[in-house]
Amino acid sequence: MCWTVRIRRFAVSATMAAALVAAGSAPLAAQPAPAPPAPEPPYKFSGLVFGDFYYFAQSHDPAWEGQQAFWFRRIYFTFDYTFTPKISTRLRLEANSDGKLEGGSLTPYVKDAYLRWTYFGRHQMTLGIEPSLSFDFVESVWGLRHIEKTPLDLYRWDSSRDTGLTLAGPLNGAGTLGYGVQFGTEPSDYAEIDRDKAFRAVARYQRTQGLTVEGMFSRLGRDGVAGRTTAQVFAAYRATRARAGFQYAHQRRRAGDGMSGPDLDLNIYSGFLVAHLKPGKVSAFLRLDRYAEPCPDCPGIDYLPISQSSPFTMTLAGAEYFLLPSVRFSPNVEWVHYGTPVKPGLAPPKDDIVWRATFFWSW
Repeated sequence: MCWTVRIRRFAVSATMAAALVAAGSAPLAAQPAPAPPAPEPPYKFSGLVFGDFYYFAQSHDPAWEGQQAFWFRRIYFTFDYTFTPKISTRLRLEANSDGKLEGGSLTPYVKDAYLRWTYFGRHQMTLGIEPSLSFDFVESVWGLRHIEKTPLDLYRWDSSRDTGLTLAGPLNGAGTLGYGVQFGTEPSDYAEIDRDKAFRAVARYQRTQGLTVEGMFSRLGRDGVAGRTTAQVFAAYRATRARAGFQYAHQRRRAGDGMSGPDLDLNIYSGFLVAHLKPGKVSAFLRLDRYAEPCPDCPGIDYLPISQSSPFTMTLAGAEYFLLPSVRFSPNVEWVHYGTPVKPGLAPPKDDIVWRATFFWSW
């Protein structure tokens, strides 16, 4: 082989080696960045349904005794929209069965319609048809609204919604101390017809687990009927496997032009325990309500009419089975035991006992 061919081969080999070394030392070409995830839509649809198959084994009212059927106690359809991270709105429709055994179709109506503005960090202002401060927090700790209402709601001391303005937020950096002030129209039909208004205020110490305490004061004014002043103290303890709560509430009713009889002083004592026997699978619950005087509004309670002649104790007990976190089934019983009637010579009413198989699902 001539020397010129050898030189050429050496030059080619050297060139290829240099190219490989250069390629190994050169930085890699920039890779395209992964596409960012699609932004969350500014709106959300949600809802829930709950009701029972019920059986009134015993009732003080002959019209209810022996009654049994299915009914839907609540159907919610909710639309939430976020305009900005600080401004949002909610529209909720509700429908339910007739709770007085009078039949009829499930007619939807507006349950919530409010605008919420978050300002100065975590403080919020809410305007519109919104939850009442009287028992909104108590209900969140009880956590079994589909089983039964909380006492102030059940015994009709206040309505679950009001139309007005609410200011609420934390009082410290950790968020364990909070406040709420609400000014509303008070009538549960949301119509502005009265000169008198409703005022509610709460102060609260809360933690995700451990002790929680809330004090609530409300003044409800109505033209021509009884004005109502209510004070309540609620304390609860929450742990991983259980939660328990106790509340005491006092209400003073001032007789108005449309109310006959004297002023009323009413007292409710209530305590509950919820135990998660198998978290996420099975829980059990027990609640006792003591109404220390005859309940003037109880005959009008939907789904559980109670006599107004006597003080009473309501016991609620049952278990809840989770088919899914948002699909539940609960056999339970409500027992209303009456004391001695206020009017002398009257016999205590027959106890109310209603067995229920409660169903619940949400999405």
